[in-house]
Amino acid sequence: MPHRRRSVPLAERYVSRSSGDLRRGVVVLEFILAMPVFFILTLAIFEFTFVMLTLQVGHTALIEGTRRAAEVFPPNLPLDDPGADDDIVDQVVEVMNAYLIVQGLEIYDTTQGATDDLTLANARIIVERADDLPVTRGDSVTFPGGYTCTASGPDPTINEVRVTLCYPLVDSSDPSGCPRPVGDWLSTFGFSIADYVFETSSRMLLE
Repeated sequence: MPHRRRSVPLAERYVSRSSGDLRRGVVVLEFILAMPVFFILTLAIFEFTFVMLTLQVGHTALIEGTRRAAEVFPPNLPLDDPGADDDIVDQVVEVMNAYLIVQGLEIYDTTQGATDDLTLANARIIVERADDLPVTRGDSVTFPGGYTCTASGPDPTINEVRVTLCYPLVDSSDPSGCPRPVGDWLSTFGFSIADYVFETSSRMLLE
């Protein structure tokens, strides 16, 4: 007996096709609604990753710079010799810059004859060693309004050295963050880190 093909009523085919189109439409709508959320979350992950890297580099540079400042130097080597690249602070700056440059930062001072690298953001340090007067390097840092880079904690004793490092997380001259420390990418969505500053002091006993 020949097999007879069952015919599907037109109304049933129409309902089935309409249900499939509806499901596809819902999926597309959900994707459109979720895309901005996924985009912001991805951007936030990237931004905070750079924030953590910048903080880590700052701490490492500060520790190594303080260790250098605590070393034994010739008695006639001054802590600061304006206009020349031959003092203790210059050596501290050199050590710290080797780490800071990884995150697009540098310490430079025009009074020492240094040239500003315009591709890098600027940082400031304060070096206090024994009973010498504090020495500040980094004369062209643009901090958020009202902020002053100051050392934290009690003053160092005659047997100690204290180094303070300060820099804005976002370079105001280039908030995009390329290749500077951190980009202010979430500011478009109402979350800005432009007013945040890295400020940490480290101290060690003189060798």
